Amino acid sequence: MNTNKHRFIRKTSASICVHLWFVVFATYAEETPRSAMHKGLKAYRAGDYTNAVQYLEKTALEFPAIGSYDLGNALYRNKEYEAAGKAYTEALRSSDLELQANAYFNKGNTLLARTTVMTGPEQIQLAAELAFQAEDMYEKSILLAPDDLAAKRNFERARNLRIKLEFNRGKWLYDQAENLLKEFKAKDAKQNYLQAKSQFEHILYDIDPNQNKSKQYLANVEERLEMLRKAVEATQHNLELAIQQIGDYQYALAAERLVKESDLRKYAFDLKPELKKQYEETAKKDQEVLKIIKELSTLNQIQ
Repeated sequence: MNTNKHRFIRKTSASICVHLWFVVFATYAEETPRSAMHKGLKAYRAGDYTNAVQYLEKTALEFPAIGSYDLGNALYRNKEYEAAGKAYTEALRSSDLELQANAYFNKGNTLLARTTVMTGPEQIQLAAELAFQAEDMYEKSILLAPDDLAAKRNFERARNLRIKLEFNRGKWLYDQAENLLKEFKAKDAKQNYLQAKSQFEHILYDIDPNQNKSKQYLANVEERLEMLRKAVEATQHNLELAIQQIGDYQYALAAERLVKESDLRKYAFDLKPELKKQYEETAKKDQEVLKIIKELSTLNQIQ
């Protein structure tokens, strides 16, 4: 929330004048919505937001527009952001355009406030969605109050936050993929790379085409995906060459080709387990090759 603009406090003060002027000296045997409003606003001004909420909940039943708006303010101050957002939505039923503009503005604030408690990687997507919704709230507020500088500032703030969160989600997916690749879990890594690719493309095509960090990460992702594609292609080609060498009685060359390990081959085997099976079956089919493979294995153990 923009601490330089307490617009809802100004609006609350107006509601006191409009709704409470004639009830200051009234007495009631039991509490009415008007008396509850009086007590609620008094508690609000005193910083007693818990009691303010309790009183203003009764007010909102009788005065859905201003009552819900004041309730939203108290809920916001009490850090009940989701409930505050719902109260502001009720206030939007009002035909008062100024109240609508304020309700949109404050609802945007509640959405941004909710993102501050979402710190886990798995919550990034939801936080980005909330920032996007906040953008929409501020934009609607600006349409009703075009000269409102606070709404314009908060619109930019929400937009920048959304871009940051969207980028962080893509980077988190990319980092996850990199860690999986180090463990030779190429299949899982590929899925993360593809999701990261989709995320960075979403940023560049739908949000900000000039986001240089997303451009760089997208290039890195595409490079990794191409590397994995070539790993499978090279491993398949290597198998074909081994089969050809066996046909030409070049058993030693074929055996060495079948057992030689590399990171790319490990990636390929994880991506296509059937390819690993084909390597093993090819070696077992020819006794000469199998004999040489066993000898190579023994030599490796001695070394």
